[in-house]
Amino acid sequence: MFLRHAYHDSAVCAELCTLFLQVAGEQFARLESAVQAGNVAATTHECHALKGSLLISGAHAAIGILDHIDAEFNRQKLACGSVRFAELKTEIALTMEDVRNFLARSERPAAQC
Repeated sequence: MFLRHAYHDSAVCAELCTLFLQVAGEQFARLESAVQAGNVAATTHECHALKGSLLISGAHAAIGILDHIDAEFNRQKLACGSVRFAELKTEIALTMEDVRNFLARSERPAAQC
């Protein structure tokens, strides 16, 4: 996914991956804080921000969970349950690990981003 967004430029792709890891990590930390605080407005905002970052990575499972969390908030105005958030945390960790592995492979001379 990143390569397409980088117009098939491996250097731009590597920068995009690095930026994603930084930004998505920060966004998830803010989302986690908002959920723990029970702040529905901040949680909704961070869900949307994180979803935007995840779209470029192709993390459809995590996006689906965020959509569900966001829909629950808008319907019930309650912070998400621990089970749903645990699922999201797992998907985010897997996505970030995939991006780190992709970036590591792309830095090898024979590999392409």
